[in-house]
Amino acid sequence: MGSSSKRSSDPAIDRSDDAPAGLPQLVILLALSLLFFLPKLGMPFLDPDEGLYATIAQEMLGDGDWVIPHVNGLPYLEKPPLYFWLTALAFRVAGPSEWATRLPSALAALGTVILTWRVGRRLYGARAGLLAGLVVATVVGNALYVRKASPDQLFVFCLTLAMYGFLRDAEHPSRGRARFLLCYLGAALGVLAKGLIGVVFPLLIVGLGMVVARRLSWRELNLARGAVVFALVAVPWHALIAWRSPALFGFYVVDNQLLRFLDARGYIEDDVSSSTLGFLVASFIWAFPWSVFSLARGTADASRHARWRPFILIWLIVVVGLFALSRFKHEYYALPAFPALAVLVAGAWISGRDIGRWLVIGLIGCGVVGLWALWAGPSLTPGQALNGLAELNAYYRILRDQGLPFPFASARPFGDLLSALGMVLLAGWGLATLCWVRGWRRGAFVSLVGLSGAITVMIFRLLDVVEPHHSVKEIAQAINARAVPADVIVVEGTLEDSPALPFYTGRRALLVNGALNNFSFAATLPEAHGIFIDTGDLIRLWTGPQRVFLVVRRPRGQSVVAALPIAQVHELGRFGSRWLYTNR
Repeated sequence: MGSSSKRSSDPAIDRSDDAPAGLPQLVILLALSLLFFLPKLGMPFLDPDEGLYATIAQEMLGDGDWVIPHVNGLPYLEKPPLYFWLTALAFRVAGPSEWATRLPSALAALGTVILTWRVGRRLYGARAGLLAGLVVATVVGNALYVRKASPDQLFVFCLTLAMYGFLRDAEHPSRGRARFLLCYLGAALGVLAKGLIGVVFPLLIVGLGMVVARRLSWRELNLARGAVVFALVAVPWHALIAWRSPALFGFYVVDNQLLRFLDARGYIEDDVSSSTLGFLVASFIWAFPWSVFSLARGTADASRHARWRPFILIWLIVVVGLFALSRFKHEYYALPAFPALAVLVAGAWISGRDIGRWLVIGLIGCGVVGLWALWAGPSLTPGQALNGLAELNAYYRILRDQGLPFPFASARPFGDLLSALGMVLLAGWGLATLCWVRGWRRGAFVSLVGLSGAITVMIFRLLDVVEPHHSVKEIAQAINARAVPADVIVVEGTLEDSPALPFYTGRRALLVNGALNNFSFAATLPEAHGIFIDTGDLIRLWTGPQRVFLVVRRPRGQSVVAALPIAQVHELGRFGSRWLYTNR
């Protein structure tokens, strides 16, 4: 008994990153992660948002400007450049495509799995490290956000890299000049991936972690060399932006970073924040099934590495708490906390101390939700479906808050998915609980992984249902089949609703009455000349010698089409949520 206790507290035996079990565990994690992450990376872009990253990367390669991102010829500084750079590099290697645009997100998620595994090994041992990696790979939110072209998974990786870099070196002064440099590098990359929050989170987490675990001196933190690493990575791009366009730099730092957190932006965007309760509920859903075990406790450990276990809880609380307090937040903003949650859950599963209790609580919850889903699914109304989607996606919150109708022909596909979810919850959680009661702990864990896999498949089906409404690929193909080089594409309203159109057509579009939302600032810049037009300009263009293709999202009588000469308006069809017209 004494020797067993000694082994569990000896960091040289089971907490080394080079422990003998490392390679087999890595193979398991890579195999499962690729199974969860690779499918459907090549599906059409779901606008708004996704096509933006593809179009910017495409224009980076085309115009050679890797400092100021451009979309449709317009400077775009709503986001820092790291994801755009990686996507452009993927395009250069593999050619422009949907899967190449999403590849940085998938690879970042894979990197997060590996880093979480190593954090778990260091703090809780080899077996816990494997479980931590499996947990963060199989949260159901990955089914959506790994397949979303955006910097969110990239930022999760950067923050996890910073946290791993700190925890790896906290008890290793022997690393000398290289101590904590990986942490500083992760923070710098986080700034280039997501902005100022990339340095705010590490400062808060590390600062509070040292208060709770062990204080380190400025010299021990290797602050001077760390500041140099941080500056070399994060400062050059910001300095170049400030030098080339002070107005853009001010917009990016003040309006887009500081005022966004306070929900007090000077340039209003068409966006609706999650409520605090909605944010917390969505965070629980995206971390399911492992979020059920958030409060499960592990066993105590007196080792020097284990003293940093509270650091993981601080990581979780800082991310979720800061966004919960923020006046503006989206339903996915808790993603950077998921690696911390995974390590805590893994430690609890290894101890087995609280897992049975939380499996029973989860069984009750899944039983209630599952039975409700089976009852509600067959009779789901469009209004109920819209309300449900609105809690999980900002686009549908905008539709709901503007009083717009349910954008799909029927709620039936959503009701079918809800019913299927009910059956999966009842069967999956019931099997996990049964395995635990019978003493098959590994079987219980595997059952929950299977439950996550089944929900992932249903999310794939949900993406198939909503794709025709969001994607511009079909309407772009209709334009490409008819257009010649001299023809003009015009989009009514802001391009942020259809940012993949330039990517799919290879053409820049004119924007009629489009100086709105995220493009309201870009419309004030010199580069906007000739891109933004009003209704009068469109009428003159429509009656001129060039063929014009007009893309609108509102019915004919409610859109700019009503102002055009009726005899020269030819409808080419409706493609999802958009109509296509031409003057020839």
